This record gives sequence, C-alpha cells and structure tokens, in this order.
Amino acid sequence: MTSSPDALHHNSGVSLGDWLAEGRRQPELPTSLPEWLEPLVDRVRRPETDVRIHGMNRTVPELGPDGTPPRPSAVLVLLGEEQGQDPTLMLTHRTPTLRSHSGQIAFPGGHREPTDADPVATALREATEETGLDAAGVDPLAVMDPLYIDRTNHAVIPVLGYWRKPVPVAPMTAESDWVRNVPVAELVDPERRMRLGLPGVDVWKSPAFDVDGYLLWGFTGALVDGLLKLGGWERPWVETAPELDLFYAIAKSRNGENLTPEDLR
Repeated sequence: MTSSPDALHHNSGVSLGDWLAEGRRQPELPTSLPEWLEPLVDRVRRPETDVRIHGMNRTVPELGPDGTPPRPSAVLVLLGEEQGQDPTLMLTHRTPTLRSHSGQIAFPGGHREPTDADPVATALREATEETGLDAAGVDPLAVMDPLYIDRTNHAVIPVLGYWRKPVPVAPMTAESDWVRNVPVAELVDPERRMRLGLPGVDVWKSPAFDVDGYLLWGFTGALVDGLLKLGGWERPWVETAPELDLFYAIAKSRNGENLTPEDLR
C-alpha cells in the first residue's frame, strides 16, 4: 500500500492504522487441517502470493475517485466439508434491492466497525450477522493483502477460514436472500465456467461461474478463480469455456442485477 495507514483514523475504537497493521499478521494455525486444504493455506500465507491472484492486488490509494479515503472491509472465504467429505465454499446472494453490489454472488463480509480489532474480527462478525454462523466453530487460516475495488472505493481484505464445526446457516438480514455452501467440485466443473467480456473492450476478460443459475463474477469470481488455482483444484477450462457479453450473461442469470454500462465507468 502506498498510503500511510496511521494517517487514516477513526475517532473511536481501534484506529484504521491499527486494524490494517493487524491485517498483516497471520493467525496461528490449528494443530491439524484436512489434507486437501493444506496446499492452499501454505500458498496463501506466503507474502508474495497475493500478487499472483489474477492480477487483482491493486495498490490501495490514499484517496479514491471521489476524493475520500477507501472504505476498509473484510470478507470471509469459508471452506468446509459437506458431510465430512466434499470441500465446500460459502457464498451468498445479495438482495437485488440493495444500493451497493445488488444482486451479486458474494462472500459474507462487510465494512470494518471501529470496535473490530482486526480484519479477522470484521470478517467473522459480518459473516455471523449475515448467515447465523457460529464464529467459535471457524478456524481463521490466513489474511490476504487488501484488494482495491475502485468502482466502489473499497479496500477489501479476504480472510481464509476453515469451518471446523458447521451449523445450519440462512440469510439473517435484508442484505442477502440466499446462502449456500457450494461444492468445490461444482466450481471446478468446466461446464459451469465462462469468460465475460465487454463490447468494444478487448483487454477486459473476467472469469465467471454458473452457480445454480446465478452468475458468479467480478471481485468474488476472480478471487474464487485465483484460489482454485492456488489450491491445485482447477481443471482445464479456458479452451472450452464460452465467452459471453457481461450484460447478456447477467440478464440470463438469476442474479437480478441492475448493472448498466454507466456503472462501470
């Protein structure tokens, strides 16, 4: 990051600088992990790894396009096991009537609160509020570098976690209307993968996924794509995947997004 975290602060609770500093510290690992999860955890915890996640680790500026400091946020990338066997990833569908990121498939997470000691606390608190998750049953495994989303001026820190003691989850707030633990086997299925493009823009291509008729794309889709690579789970798909117009794909999906070309400018 080029900004000075200590120059940005909140008037109560943990300062933003302290929150970001804590985000650079990796959590202590549990004594044991599922064998399938170990390679991903090892790679994500390496200091140089985030740069390789699909080119998304953009420098976080001191001020965003609107002249205000980026809003610090954290998301929980929660991996578990379906009935103790198949790996799963928790995803939510954001309610189409929301003002921000409406209709998108997303990780549970949200804005940092002044009382959040670190990004892990933010991610677990938000996930608990959104899904009814029991945070005590989650083992934090890795904290990634902030990823900057210029369109919304957010600095988002992904927190990787293992769902050691799963409990039933469901949408708990108006922010989402769908919560699912998606099998990783579905996400790596080449038949469910595609590339999205914009008319007249040759350089922009986004990995995307079909999840029960919903379109997983954008920040979340790119991060999932990168983590599948790092985990060694990805199956060959690029050569056979269709390339679709972004707005066509959204219109054909169950997302209910009201994205327009103006929103991407």
